[in-house]
Amino acid sequence: MAYSVVPKMRRDGQIKLLDNGGSNTLTIEFESGDMNFSPSKDAEVIIRDRHAISNVRRGDQEASATGSFTLFMRQFTDGSEAGSVIDFINKTGHYSGNVSTGGTGTPRVEEYCIDIEYTAVQTDSEGADHKATLSKCICNVVFTEGDPSTLAISFTCYGGVAYTGPS
Repeated sequence: MAYSVVPKMRRDGQIKLLDNGGSNTLTIEFESGDMNFSPSKDAEVIIRDRHAISNVRRGDQEASATGSFTLFMRQFTDGSEAGSVIDFINKTGHYSGNVSTGGTGTPRVEEYCIDIEYTAVQTDSEGADHKATLSKCICNVVFTEGDPSTLAISFTCYGGVAYTGPS
């Protein structure tokens, strides 16, 4: 397929949370359309010779991405129905049985973490969705009261970012 000439818009976006193997998933509803993430690269080590840069070398490996998104708050917890984002992120309530995505592969992440899948849903002229899957994400939640009240989810991704799209 040729280079896409169709700009993606927040209306095309969908966010899904996944536990290990995707056995439990939660598609985010009523979000603001402000998903963002910044893939990072390994840190660099700058070597100087009498204050002049003489060499730049690859340094320690860093987290593979950081990001955030905001959704409208509907409930804090729910033990019987799927739908609480806070429960999914904190492994509580209905999602207390979730399996962390950090227990297998490299790096091993001992803290509970999830995968976050962002999809730009296909348009009429393209054959497949465009996806970015952020693996082994440790998330934090901030509640803000307002009209409507919101939950801001921030995350650090330790397992890498995988991109898929039309081929």
